[in-house]
Amino acid sequence: MLSIKMNHVKIEAQGDLLIEIPQLNVTRGAKIGIIGRNGTGKTTLLETIASLREATSGEIITFDQIGYLQQIQPVSENLSGGEQTRKLIQQILRESPAILLVDEPTSNLDLASIRYLEHQLKQYSGTILVISHDRTFLDAVVDTIWQLEDKKITVYPGNYTAYLKSKNHEIKQQEKFYAEYQAKRKQLDLAIRHHQKEANKMERPSKRLTSQEIRAARPSKGVQQKKQHQTIKAIEKRVERLDKVSKPFQSKPVKITVPEAYQLKRGGTVLTVKEAELFAGKNKLFKTNPYSVKAGDKVAITGQNATGKSSFLGALLDPENKDFQLTQGVHVAYFDQHLKDIKLEATLLENVAFGNAYDRNTTFEVLGSFHFSELDWQKKAAFLSGGERVKLFLAMQLLKGANILILDEPTNYLDIESMEALEQLLKKYDGTVLFVSHDRTFVKNIATEVIEIRDEKMYYHKQGLDEMEEKPRTQEEKLRLELRQSEIAAKLMNPKLSMAEKTVLDQEYVKNSQALNNFRKR
Repeated sequence: MLSIKMNHVKIEAQGDLLIEIPQLNVTRGAKIGIIGRNGTGKTTLLETIASLREATSGEIITFDQIGYLQQIQPVSENLSGGEQTRKLIQQILRESPAILLVDEPTSNLDLASIRYLEHQLKQYSGTILVISHDRTFLDAVVDTIWQLEDKKITVYPGNYTAYLKSKNHEIKQQEKFYAEYQAKRKQLDLAIRHHQKEANKMERPSKRLTSQEIRAARPSKGVQQKKQHQTIKAIEKRVERLDKVSKPFQSKPVKITVPEAYQLKRGGTVLTVKEAELFAGKNKLFKTNPYSVKAGDKVAITGQNATGKSSFLGALLDPENKDFQLTQGVHVAYFDQHLKDIKLEATLLENVAFGNAYDRNTTFEVLGSFHFSELDWQKKAAFLSGGERVKLFLAMQLLKGANILILDEPTNYLDIESMEALEQLLKKYDGTVLFVSHDRTFVKNIATEVIEIRDEKMYYHKQGLDEMEEKPRTQEEKLRLELRQSEIAAKLMNPKLSMAEKTVLDQEYVKNSQALNNFRKR
């Protein structure tokens, strides 16, 4: 059974073609994740399906009631972003729409709210079309990916990880086809040059021949030369008939090295935190235990909304605060969510030039990694989209030559490609990074340490998020084994147990005992 049917659909924006869909169907119960760069028309597609705008041509037929959860906007000053999200989700699910359209639901949400949302959507029995740049969320919720690229939709079965495998396979195939095309083209080009050389030889008679010999050989050489030119034309036609294969895009790794004047000794202390309490007005946010952050560390700051993550970053930048002190000689670049330092009337390049510590090549490489082309360089910042302004501001901070980057929610409003580009830039960056993010994949890929704010306390973990999450999983597995051992012991006491059943249970008991011993040795 179908939920949505699309035939010969064209969607335009300001007269330009945005998306073309020859035919695309959505079956009932499908869970579809929609991805693509900023500006490819993802939100416009959902609005068109929801009948909030009309397609330029073609038909979109929906066979069930639609519920649309748009990008979440504040509805109450008394509710946090997570509380607002839960309220809106509960409200829309109470209406029980058979088709649920969801646009960027995880933006600005803390981890607890994202997990709540995942649980709600996994339990939902209807059809879901969700736009998201949260890769872990997509892995947990969807069973199909729609990629918007080059004005078309490509469908990939499976979650985001499955999509990545398919894309990597496509890239390898494209690289193979491109190499084969280049080899064939080179072979034909060499053949053309060979026959041109042979034809040219025939135009110049050998100096060792007499005039009479040259006149006698001329008719024969004319025929041979004609054949050479005919062969050249035949090969040129073969070149024209070759199916042209474009070179696959390969992003160039960009390493941002801290300028020599600001380089710090790796492993030296860049931040000292004392035992203290941080307040917002009269409200206590959290208490800290002493710890220090070292040069070169990549530290994620995690916690639910309103626990004091941004306040902590503000305290670090306050020279009057003696409880959280940056070491003398630290040169900071700070990314704040308000993008206040962008000059809207200046061009993209003019904005980047403010405080730029690097040469033109590095500048253009950083801009290119965020998919800014030469055509974008002279655009005024006022005409950039929200996502493009975020990328511009990130580029500005990365190019300041700072030895410590402080980033407050840098991944909000970035598309997945830009997020992955930022990950690569931060991995190659040889300075220290302190960042706030609720994107689990981003945190796992970058953080070597984690500062966690929980229950009005700040904890410093000298390990990444994967290792932190492994401990609860390990404890859960240990408890499961212990409970199973108790069950097996009780069953073995049953006198009616057959010899075959007893043998199976004995074997499982021994296996579980070995596993529990391994846990105790850790």
